[in-house]
Order: sequence, then C-alpha cells, then structure tokens
Amino acid sequence: MSIPLLLCAGLLLYTLLAPTPRLITESAAPKTDARIPQSYAQDVSVNDFDVTGALQGNTQATSLRRFPSEGIIELDEPKRYNYTADGEWFASAQTGQLRETTEVLVLDQEVRLQYDTENVQFLTDRMIINMPKQAARSTASVRIWQADNETIADQIYINLSRQVASLSGAVRTVYVPEN
Repeated sequence: MSIPLLLCAGLLLYTLLAPTPRLITESAAPKTDARIPQSYAQDVSVNDFDVTGALQGNTQATSLRRFPSEGIIELDEPKRYNYTADGEWFASAQTGQLRETTEVLVLDQEVRLQYDTENVQFLTDRMIINMPKQAARSTASVRIWQADNETIADQIYINLSRQVASLSGAVRTVYVPEN
C-alpha cells in the first residue's frame, strides 16, 4: 500500500469517526445589560456635618455616577478632606466608590493620604475610609514618609479624629537623623 493511499484512508476514517465540530454562536457568551447610572454629575463637592452641625468633612470628584439599586456612587479622581480640631487629613485617588448606606468611601489606585500640619504622607493602592467613625484602613502595603524618613507596612489603621496610625504585619523603617 502506498503512503498517499494510507493518508487518504486515515483522513477518511478520522472524518467519519470524529465528533461533529461545534460552532461558536452568540448564545455561548452570555450577554449582560450595560450598567446605566440613574444620575451623573461633574465637578462635585459635598460637605458632611456631625450631629452638632460642625463641618466634619468634604468629598469632591471630577465626576460621579450613582447606581441606587446597588447602593453605590462611583467617583473619578475623588478627594476627601477630614477636619479635626488639630488639623486636616486629605485623601486622593484615581477612582473611588461611596457606599451610600454605610457612608464608607473606598479609594483605589494611587491612594495618597496626607496630614497637613506635619507633612506626613501615606501612599497605598487601596484605602477604606469610614466617614461616620472618622477611621481609615488599608490592607494593601502602605508607604509612609516624612522628610527623609520612610516606613513601609503591610497594613495600616488610622483614627482620623485622634491622628493616630497603627501599623501591622511586616513593618520596615528607614530613619535619617537631622543634621
């Protein structure tokens, strides 16, 4: 038997015994409805007050999209100011999400938190700010610096009203004494 004849016989046998190929149709990939916000706003600034009427903070964004069925507001370039008797905390990020029922602000991507009077800065990838409790936390690695001193920690919890930061996990510090 010649090789071309064997190849043809093998191809014929494969064609007869192989399973029927399944065509990919549109129904194979599920379609989802586009998320359409109920409301949209640009250049937004919102103040919030405590029970005595004192200004507690301010949230700003270049744009927001509100999804009431999900209970969230998506923010672009959010900024959050928290005011205390001793100073002001400022947080910014590329994106954020405000949970309407709990008043929790989740900041994502290049999150920067700064305390104004001591020029202490915190940098992380994600931070959660509980506005009613005046507390912030990050379970992502955080970098803290002031002047030439730098600390890196696995996690941080900050009591914004008392200006107290607690670091946890692996913590590394570089301290440069003043001349």
